[in-house]
Amino acid sequence: MSEPQEFTRYRFVIAASTAFLAFAFGLNLFAVGPITPIMIDHFSVNNSSAGLLTSIVFFVHIICAIPASLLVGRIGLKSIVTLGAILSSTTLLSFCATDSFVLLLLLRGISGVGFLLVFPAVGPLFMQQFHHRELPLMNGIFVTACSVGISVSAFIVAPLSEAIGWEIVLSSFGGLSMISTITWVLFGRAKPFFIDDPIRSQIRTVWNVVWSQNAILIAVADAGPLALLSVAFGWLPAFYYQAHGISLTKGGGLMGLLSVSGLFALIVASFLATKVHSRRPFLVIPGFLIGLAGLSVIFLAGSGAIYFAVVVLGFACWFYVPALVTIPMDLYANSPRTVSFILAALLGLGGIASFIAPPIVGALADHTGSYIPGLVLFAVLACSLGVAGLMLPESGRSKSEI
Repeated sequence: MSEPQEFTRYRFVIAASTAFLAFAFGLNLFAVGPITPIMIDHFSVNNSSAGLLTSIVFFVHIICAIPASLLVGRIGLKSIVTLGAILSSTTLLSFCATDSFVLLLLLRGISGVGFLLVFPAVGPLFMQQFHHRELPLMNGIFVTACSVGISVSAFIVAPLSEAIGWEIVLSSFGGLSMISTITWVLFGRAKPFFIDDPIRSQIRTVWNVVWSQNAILIAVADAGPLALLSVAFGWLPAFYYQAHGISLTKGGGLMGLLSVSGLFALIVASFLATKVHSRRPFLVIPGFLIGLAGLSVIFLAGSGAIYFAVVVLGFACWFYVPALVTIPMDLYANSPRTVSFILAALLGLGGIASFIAPPIVGALADHTGSYIPGLVLFAVLACSLGVAGLMLPESGRSKSEI
């Protein structure tokens, strides 16, 4: 594949503007988790209902992932990213205007649609602008920016909410999201990417792609860790608070440490993936380490070893991402549309896992009086990453091929 010509000198501006969008998405993605007890008290809801505030973002992935991927080829890459960014930022800005739990759920869901529109378009966008050998790094930068947002949110959302109110904090995050949207509108570019096939033909193509073995394995690989992360950010601070007397601020700090560790893992993995051309180790090694680390953050919560356990879990939960997202670009280098569909399938199954996981933990906690059964369940299921990694074909290329 030859080096793109038209945007060669401008491609890193495009990378920076998409990274800013990703940071804003990350800032808002798990922002409710560290303040779940505040939400329970404010809206007078139970654990199961409060868990929906985290999982509703992923529920929309279930029903909208495939339609979103079809839109990518209908309205173009620049337009679909712009639409998603506007949709997300405007709903997030509305958080300060509601005192209704149902309306807050609705706004969280709509903001999730925004991210859903952006993510399947990023793969084809990067494939347009960057050499194949640069794709793991670009994917890593995008996901790293999102993780930086998650980390910042985990550290500051609880203390700021206690100081000035959660409505102001979440709406301020929405304001930053709007700034990132304006930045993309001004500086983002994309080559024409339109698909003129009849919609029925496209639906048939999507069906064949998303039910292919490779697409299913890629989605399953990501679903387990993503479910565990949604549970960790949604419930670990509450578990630490209720079971061990750890303050919400400290619990949020532990989630921030989890994200910082993941951030470091992404940086390391992004560069390693450009040097080590085998993808499988990036999936298999963290894929089995994640289960052990997931159990450790539960059962070591009362000891000083919790910090080490959180660091290992964060590393395992993020290290695989640049390689996994690049695999469909390896396998289908000549078909950006197929890559978009597979990324949509990844979001769809990940949405199912992330949507059902926090409410299941909440329901089990309501039934048993303990968060432990649900947390253990999803720590074990996160090993789907390692199992799928063993079953996926090795898609890495030799130096002569790139």
